[in-house]
Amino acid sequence: MEGHTGKRAKHGFHKSHVEWHHDGSATVHHEHHEGPHKDVKHAASDLDAVHDSLQDNMGSPEANEQALDSGQHGIPPSAAQAAGIPAGPTPAGV
Repeated sequence: MEGHTGKRAKHGFHKSHVEWHHDGSATVHHEHHEGPHKDVKHAASDLDAVHDSLQDNMGSPEANEQALDSGQHGIPPSAAQAAGIPAGPTPAGV
């Protein structure tokens, strides 16, 4: 994934590579324009984690994503935990 070629963004990364593994996990490598000593390389458990990494290192989260990540999604806590997503307060009427 190529970054922009003109003025550098604040993050300083200009490329990202994703290497997928047989179990659905991935290795994400963000290349920094100042050289490998500032690169970020890490594991991601699934596509959602890859997407989060790209947002964290290359851009900004969508307007409602921070609220969803903090459990403000309206899903009952027990169902959220069973689905592996952050559990928020119990919605009214549940």
